Amino acid sequence: MGQFACKDFSALDQELKDDLLECYIEAQQEIEAIVNDIESSGFSHEKLDNLFRSLHSMKGNCSVCFLDPLVDALHRLEEIVDGMRGGYIAYDSLLGELINLVLDKILHLLRQLHQYHGADTALLNLLQSYLDKIYAEDDHQGRIRYAEAFFAKINDDEAVEEEKAKQEPESLLVKVTFDEAQQQDIEHFRQLSHRLNKLLGYSPERGERILKLSLLINQECSDPVDKAQLSAAAYMHNMGMAMILKCAEDEAAKQRAERNHPMVGAQLLSKHPGWDQASEMVITYKERFDGSGYPEGLVGGMIPQGAFILSMAVRFIDVVWGKSGDEYKKSAMRAIQKVNSESGKGIPPHLVDAFNRAVRKLLVAKRR
Repeated sequence: MGQFACKDFSALDQELKDDLLECYIEAQQEIEAIVNDIESSGFSHEKLDNLFRSLHSMKGNCSVCFLDPLVDALHRLEEIVDGMRGGYIAYDSLLGELINLVLDKILHLLRQLHQYHGADTALLNLLQSYLDKIYAEDDHQGRIRYAEAFFAKINDDEAVEEEKAKQEPESLLVKVTFDEAQQQDIEHFRQLSHRLNKLLGYSPERGERILKLSLLINQECSDPVDKAQLSAAAYMHNMGMAMILKCAEDEAAKQRAERNHPMVGAQLLSKHPGWDQASEMVITYKERFDGSGYPEGLVGGMIPQGAFILSMAVRFIDVVWGKSGDEYKKSAMRAIQKVNSESGKGIPPHLVDAFNRAVRKLLVAKRR
């Protein structure tokens, strides 16, 4: 799939990009409410003027943030709405649906640029092509036919995506092969993880979720780490947090236990022969690419790749599922932002890219 980028947009502060996305969604909801009001209560030029103002504001916000390809698509839609205001394009329920669908697809492109710094060129071209045809068509029935053809094309593309999604789940389950000794240790590590997470107030399934995401991120890396070692690290990474249970109300002791827990977990792992790589991942998973982490303040290549993978998986799962993990919270976007904001700071950029590819697969599967 070809992609286009908006490099100046990607270079903006994360807070500004977050604000833009929020403003776009608010304007989109305003426009959808106006279209629904027209359908339920009847057409009026005042309603259409309000719709145009919201659309124009949306376009202006995108222009300020260097989203020129999206501005071009919004301008084409704006021309159609302006034609309705001028009376030379007749408002029609189908065109109202078209407005909502186009804005929804532009939001999809905006989210791709916001998350992944690249968006679907084919979708952008499709939007621009049909909006040009509808605007240039003089005959009302001709416009309706173009709108219907646009809906059909979008539905066909979504059907293709759904078919792809049906094939995705198999790739979400990464097979790991253990030898006999490793299998016994892994079962032991799994039980320890299950018990400790319950004691700490997390879902007992937290370790499994972190493991599955770690393996999926690893699969997206150009040079993946040993899957068995990563599995052990995923189960054992927070074993040192058991020390917090002994701290009662002593906040200073809790802080020391938090800071030392990677070393404690690594020491526990080191008592089992053959898990040296896993132990290294655990002791360094709180280190940061820029050297500002703990417990040793390691920097860059001194930190094993598996530690970064584990760190991203833990961060994502704990934001999305929360502490109890009783239900999936609608905070995947915040979790994605949290990881992406660490690119080049806490996590090497190429590993954040691997994370994004992995989470994209998860979101496709969840949507299905």
